[in-house]
Amino acid sequence: MPFWKRLSAEDRERWQQEQQAAELSRQSLEAGGLPTRAKQRLSEEINTLFTSDLSVKELTLARQKGYQPVSQVMGSSIYHVGWQYRRQYVYRPVAQELEVLSDAHQNAALLALGRLEQEAMLLHAHGVIGVRFTRRQYAWGSDLLEYTAIGTAIRLPDVPYGERPFLSDLSGQEFWTLLQAGYFPAGVVVGYCSYYVCLGSNLTQQLQGYLWGSGMYNQEIRPFTQGLYTARHLAMSHAQDMARSMNAQGIVGMHIDSDRNVMEYETENPSRRYMDLFTHFSVLGTAITAHSKEHEIPKLKPTLTFTDLRPGRYGQNRELTFRD
Repeated sequence: MPFWKRLSAEDRERWQQEQQAAELSRQSLEAGGLPTRAKQRLSEEINTLFTSDLSVKELTLARQKGYQPVSQVMGSSIYHVGWQYRRQYVYRPVAQELEVLSDAHQNAALLALGRLEQEAMLLHAHGVIGVRFTRRQYAWGSDLLEYTAIGTAIRLPDVPYGERPFLSDLSGQEFWTLLQAGYFPAGVVVGYCSYYVCLGSNLTQQLQGYLWGSGMYNQEIRPFTQGLYTARHLAMSHAQDMARSMNAQGIVGMHIDSDRNVMEYETENPSRRYMDLFTHFSVLGTAITAHSKEHEIPKLKPTLTFTDLRPGRYGQNRELTFRD
């Protein structure tokens, strides 16, 4: 459209409505909420056919407990990481948590989980199972990270809703087994810790002095080992604090992941060499509570499964299961 052409009254009104909707979405996101279009989409899905990322077996087991899938839900957050100084030119080893990085991961993850929970609430769901949590960083933006949580919202007919829907990263089979044992998911808990260890010029020079130093012998780099243990402990502590806030009795299905990077560098003085360790620990699990203090875990029934290698009509294989 030429820039000199004036907008009609209808086009001007439509443009104003789009601007108002965009402003409302921005305000909602700043408050940790959902975009307005996402809310509109979820309100339209309440009484339509359900969508789910559950497998056929997971769906069948969930239905055995009376739960009905409502819709696939998602929570996401793209977060900017603030500046964190970490390189130190010291003589002896020093270590510290990179709190700016740890807080960025923790906050981004909580925002994604919060938006996943809000989508479940808009669908009048009792909870979300099979939550898959992913982290992504961009090569073109080293100071950006993205957390996305996707799961299936489920509903139990004729049962009053709680204050908040529960979240669980357990699969459909694990969710069914958990209910059989008398436990119930309280929510997904996360913990993150970025940790930095500077070995110092003295110990670095000793390790790299192959002629007269200790570099010619096998030895443990104890400051690095201690740094890994400390980072794991801090990440676990964050997850445990979340579980305690939910009055949970424990955490199951825990996934622990870690990234490690060793960096070597030197100053203008060639004799001053440094070696640093950067590690990032992430913890994810489902906090659980017991239905009652007295419950019995059912005994497992032995099963025997065979795989029929003969191709079926469409080239697929099938499993034959025999139960006692």
